[in-house]
Amino acid sequence: MLVCIIPKAFDSSSFGQMKRNVYLFELNDILANQAKLPYSTGLIWSYCRSIKEIKENYNLAKWFWWRQKTEDILEQIQDPYIVGFSCFVWNWNNNVELARKIKEKYPNCIIEFGGWQAPMSDRSHDFFHNYPFVDILTHGEGELIFANILLEGLNNIPNWSSIKGCSLPYRLVKNKKLPSHVIEYGIRVKDVLTKSSPNDYDTFVTPPQERIDDLASMPSPYLDGLFDDLIKDCTYELEGTIETTRGCPYSCTYCEIGTKYYQKIRTHTLDKIYSEIDWLSKNKVVFVYNADSNFGMIKEHLAVTEYLVKKKKETGYPQKHRCDWSKDQADKVIRLAKIFYDAEMDKGITIALQSLNPDTLKAVRRKNVDGGKLKDFLKLYSEQDLPSYVELILGLPEETKQSFIEGISKVIELGQHNYIGIYALTALPNTPFGDPEYIKRYGIKIIDTYPAFSHVDISSINQYEREHMVVSHNKMTLEDYKDCTIYRWMFMFGHYLGTTQFIARFLYEYIEVSYSFFYEELMNYMKFTCKNGFLGDQLNKTISALELIMKAKAPWGREVKSVRENFAWDFEEATVIDIMKNKKIFYQEIKNFINYKFNLSPELVEDLIRYQILAVLDPNLTYPIQATFNYNIHDVIDCKEKLKLGLNTFSFNGKNYKGDFYEYGKETLWWGRRVAAYKTKITNLT
Repeated sequence: MLVCIIPKAFDSSSFGQMKRNVYLFELNDILANQAKLPYSTGLIWSYCRSIKEIKENYNLAKWFWWRQKTEDILEQIQDPYIVGFSCFVWNWNNNVELARKIKEKYPNCIIEFGGWQAPMSDRSHDFFHNYPFVDILTHGEGELIFANILLEGLNNIPNWSSIKGCSLPYRLVKNKKLPSHVIEYGIRVKDVLTKSSPNDYDTFVTPPQERIDDLASMPSPYLDGLFDDLIKDCTYELEGTIETTRGCPYSCTYCEIGTKYYQKIRTHTLDKIYSEIDWLSKNKVVFVYNADSNFGMIKEHLAVTEYLVKKKKETGYPQKHRCDWSKDQADKVIRLAKIFYDAEMDKGITIALQSLNPDTLKAVRRKNVDGGKLKDFLKLYSEQDLPSYVELILGLPEETKQSFIEGISKVIELGQHNYIGIYALTALPNTPFGDPEYIKRYGIKIIDTYPAFSHVDISSINQYEREHMVVSHNKMTLEDYKDCTIYRWMFMFGHYLGTTQFIARFLYEYIEVSYSFFYEELMNYMKFTCKNGFLGDQLNKTISALELIMKAKAPWGREVKSVRENFAWDFEEATVIDIMKNKKIFYQEIKNFINYKFNLSPELVEDLIRYQILAVLDPNLTYPIQATFNYNIHDVIDCKEKLKLGLNTFSFNGKNYKGDFYEYGKETLWWGRRVAAYKTKITNLT
């Protein structure tokens, strides 16, 4: 363990009249040449520099907002007074390593950790024993707290324990007899504790910092020139964040903003939001993420939607927008989603179910739309030509292997053929999944893996990050979890990236083959009958990759070296790319599966396989393609008509990728999956 040199209460008189150097870290990976603007630290520094005393005495010496080699970063740091880290699950280990090395070189500097990954006050009791090089933990909204730290630092002998919303080691507490506070829900003092002889690295907790009431009055890094300076030399395309509201009234246990601290909603003015959008448009920000937890909840969200679309039509930017839609109100936000979709700015509308198991929903404090209402929603979206997709989470308490598989099948049978996002469950430390009592109640097992997202270049600067993943609990063993992950892969490459979807839909309409039966039999076919074939090989590659992931020896997903080396695709994306490179073999095996399991005529099987092949985009083919079928396959699938013999001619159209598998994978399987970009556009020419 590193032993810190304890400064004499950071005696600031030694700094004289020089401005003190502040360094900020909000590290993100570069994805597809896009750099994410550091919105969280931007808000904090915009507020700090609006205060005269801070502006006159502190200098933002460097701001690090994308991942770089540690040694390159350290070379750029000179005489820091305070180094602030915005901590997330994807940069925690990187931040820890940097903080340790900065403290070794500059033992008198102040190291501050904040953000979603830094533990809340009720979970910080042993933090400074484990991370002795960190001086201050901040909890909740960071703008006021960080500013107060800087202001306190101007005193000859700062009294750090006077700052609300912090945890700090007793080595920085002047009066060791001061009582430490026990904070309930992050919002109020529940109790106080006085230690007779605290260790220097025991934790002292200050009272909570009240939330910002007038969010609209806070300065914006877009509008005060802060981001103007930041992006001058940036060669990456830009991704920005806006926040029309802050807070969430729901209390889902897997989400950090579900704490009572954030349950009251705070809003900005429309004029301020419009001005921020103007900046994003002017500076050609290609992608905007709206950090609202329930977009569509308030009436002003319609105006925000219309203004974003207006700016895109005028300038071409922002090109894309993504938000988290208001929960259980999908029918109320359809107008907004339709506006975005028609402007080609958003990927349809999300139905965030997370699970269809009632026991699971109760365990995670989640209220969902009922099955009947969900079916109505899906029908409504279809009538509006608005793509929708469902979100599910694997690993939630009370979910069994069978209920998970049945849940996916039920969603398909309700008519959702566009997309399902099925995500592995991260045990975020400030949620109940970081609470020992909650973990014990449900028998939750957590392991460390690489961060649970793909589409990253695998290199030495990101390989050491880890994420706490829930891989079993009382109702799901580790082997069940692995099986569910493999089933997820099959549903995704087969149905939700299209390679078997049209066959499954035809059989469902024609001879009432349930989707659960079709895909469970397809899994058995891969495991046993075709274990030495192409499908068996894909299954084994996915299982092998998963085993390495479970041991934290590889990132989530699979590499396809022939397309791009050291790049992690999602499991299903890698399989679809391999299918497109081996399409004849794959569909011969699927044809054998159909003949083995279902009693169809050879002529019908040929028609069905050919329709399936042409209905999915292929980077090797040149579009449009015209084809004639002996049966009305399309009408059976799309219009639920009876099967009839008779010539039917269709045109299949799509983007021509001329064999460029990386662009195809990026645009179709990654960026476009939620709007079913994997499907060709089919036109009846009969």
